[in-house]
Amino acid sequence: MTKGLGNDIIEIARMRISIDRHGLHFLNRLFTQREQDYCYKFQDPVPHFAGRFAAKEAIAKALGTGFGAEVSWHDLEILNDDLGKPMVFLSDRLMRRFQNPKILVAISHSVDYATAVALWE
Repeated sequence: MTKGLGNDIIEIARMRISIDRHGLHFLNRLFTQREQDYCYKFQDPVPHFAGRFAAKEAIAKALGTGFGAEVSWHDLEILNDDLGKPMVFLSDRLMRRFQNPKILVAISHSVDYATAVALWE
């Protein structure tokens, strides 16, 4: 049974500007250290940051909360399995709040955009 569906799209240039302007402060506010480590493995990490940003937005939409009092950026962590599939890890607080939700996510990016879709089963 599907409980929620969310999607998001972001311009990669917008993410690049934010990272250039605000640096590590910006990255630390939005991404866990493990997410940052993953993105920095690539020659150009910005599309990967943008993809994770879109994924987190899509998940918050699927949960029906957006970001704020109920969900923070660090409550959601997007990591990849050994084959590269993005996996969603939720904080213990969110696991309790939403009764151990199973969330699937798909991330894509092109030269200009990153997009993600999240499904709460």
